Amino acid sequence: MGKKSVWVLTVLILISAPLLSGDAAAKPFYEGKVMKIIVTTKPGGGYDFYGRLIAKYMQKYLPGSTIIVKNMPGAGDVIGTNALYFSKPDGLTLGTFNRGVGMTQVAGVKGVKFNMAEFSWIGSPTSEVTGYIVHNSFKNLEEVLKADNMRIATGGIGNTTYITVLLFYKMIGQSNYSFGTGYQGGEVELAIMRREMDGNFGSYDSRKVMVEGGYGRFVMFIGKTKPTGHEDVPFIEDIVKDKRYKPAIDLLKGINLVGRPFAGPPKIPQDRLKVLQDAFRKAVLDPALLEQAKKSSRPIDYVSPEECEAWAKSLIELPPDLVDSIRSAFTAK
Repeated sequence: MGKKSVWVLTVLILISAPLLSGDAAAKPFYEGKVMKIIVTTKPGGGYDFYGRLIAKYMQKYLPGSTIIVKNMPGAGDVIGTNALYFSKPDGLTLGTFNRGVGMTQVAGVKGVKFNMAEFSWIGSPTSEVTGYIVHNSFKNLEEVLKADNMRIATGGIGNTTYITVLLFYKMIGQSNYSFGTGYQGGEVELAIMRREMDGNFGSYDSRKVMVEGGYGRFVMFIGKTKPTGHEDVPFIEDIVKDKRYKPAIDLLKGINLVGRPFAGPPKIPQDRLKVLQDAFRKAVLDPALLEQAKKSSRPIDYVSPEECEAWAKSLIELPPDLVDSIRSAFTAK
């Protein structure tokens, strides 16, 4: 090979090098690989919906991959979250879990083996607004707070519902409630409609169809913005006005920021993690995904891995008095 041919070949290699970034860089590893997304809830419901939606569209941005979804419910999301935490950090296992499961770590709940601050964060497809939804026989929050006993449907002790109920009623100094555990997804709506349960703290977007159908009513919200048509419904800070509880309210509002978090086990290599984060972001913003989510009345509001990581680390930096409140809340009933 002459000097000119060598020079031309070198130039071609240098020109093509940048093309190996992004999706092309993913192909040598992910081509032919089977990935798994652990969903820590039962099939059906919001977390399962987003898990399957993300699995479908991430494949497009991880060339040659196949992504399957595995539901691992139990112990208020603790079982599946533990399993994700101890998965091999090879970039082939991701998971999505109830954003309230981090409270079990703060509370020191038995059986929790994960550390939220150590997960390899991928991002979230949306932020959330939490609503206190009750059977439509209740007209407003005032009636709810006067009830002899509010039976609250919840998935379990690691669920956002559980800790939110405990903190809310603790902050207002009432104990006229009880729990019904093991309810997830559409089971919550059915339980309230049948009057097996009286209410639930859950995602506005997961429960709004029930309200639109005339079977339930929102009586309080936790979030940044009130949903259209519910402007008269109070925020939690409108009800809990004692300034000493502001850190707790900020915590509950922060949980809503991360919405439906996705993460991998700790110590995924940074180069592979970057590929996963990029594929996740592209999937979330894919026009076809946006259209499918819209048809299913599911919001999309991309949350970055950096925002998710900051939230996770904040859980281990909570004020001692708030940590004590969370721990006492978990052992109160």
